[in-house]
Amino acid sequence: MEKNAAKLLKKYLSGQCTPEEKAIVEDWYVQFPYQRNSPSAEQIAASHEEVIGRLNLQKTKTFPFLKPLLVAASLLVCIGFGLIFFNRKADTPVVLAKKELKDVLPGGNKATLTLADGTVVDLDQALNGEISKQNGIIIRKTENGQLEYVVQDSPDAVSGTNTIATPRGGQYQVSLPDGTKVWLNAASSLKYPYPFDKNERLVELKGEAYFEVAKDQRRPFRVNTIHQTVEVLGTHFNVNAYADEPTLKTTLLEGSVKIEAGDNQVLLKPGQQAKLSTSNEQLVIDKSIDADQTIAWKNEVFAFNNEDIKSVMRQISRWYDIDVVYKGKITTEKYFGEIPRNTNLAEVFKILELNHIRVEVSGKTMTIIGD
Repeated sequence: MEKNAAKLLKKYLSGQCTPEEKAIVEDWYVQFPYQRNSPSAEQIAASHEEVIGRLNLQKTKTFPFLKPLLVAASLLVCIGFGLIFFNRKADTPVVLAKKELKDVLPGGNKATLTLADGTVVDLDQALNGEISKQNGIIIRKTENGQLEYVVQDSPDAVSGTNTIATPRGGQYQVSLPDGTKVWLNAASSLKYPYPFDKNERLVELKGEAYFEVAKDQRRPFRVNTIHQTVEVLGTHFNVNAYADEPTLKTTLLEGSVKIEAGDNQVLLKPGQQAKLSTSNEQLVIDKSIDADQTIAWKNEVFAFNNEDIKSVMRQISRWYDIDVVYKGKITTEKYFGEIPRNTNLAEVFKILELNHIRVEVSGKTMTIIGD
């Protein structure tokens, strides 16, 4: 089946497909954005019957944003590597470098916890079970590699401050003292008190995190970043506040949030994203985003939607703990697609090659070469 699919894709690339075959290839692409295996015989047959029916009714789908190489390249990657990646224009030079990167593995559950007394705990090395017990607060590492707090009734309980931080190539999940769940992306940190104050629940974020905030009408939950404050009572949202990103993005999936940045203030509804420019502090609401795509990283997928190569490589750099530099005039073309985050860097490199991105590799430094 892989050979048959590859054969059909080659026909698609050369422009020799019949209208029925062309529609089938495009049907594969739009139906299986997170598919990691090549289309099965049943899937191809189903696509064929459906497409033929649509053609007979003169209602065939058209995808004006998909060029022949774009669709076929993505599907060839799906067949060859179990991946789907970019759609882009295909008139750039071929790749130069041919270096093996099999030893560079994807990131995983890695983080450090800094306790109130300054003790630093390496969480990926720590044994499951109790890590610390101080003043009625028990900190535990669960069997599935998460951090949780157990607050006990204690007359001598006093507050403290903890910081959980992930390195490049790391991620971690923590359940805060109030029951709020937080997923930290790579190269991120979250500072929080325990227990929370009686009037508010205030945390400080650097990098990116997804929050599922426990409801508490008496105490708003506030996330401070270097440029803004997000306030909620109980909701699900994602904050991307990396220092090297030109735009700070807050995406709401459930509930409502209020965002304050300087003199600006906005209220978000589910499915909306607040974008704060770090250069001019302009705060706008984007109502056309795909919220699920924004949190794809939490579900072990890189998802790119109309992003330039530098935005793509910033994400890859954080997850694989590599440095990326640029040489020459870099393309401004946009990229769309997905890569599973459990993919080795060697396979990501092949995907870059397939998309005609010129790359040179030395150690853990990747150079993107422009014109």
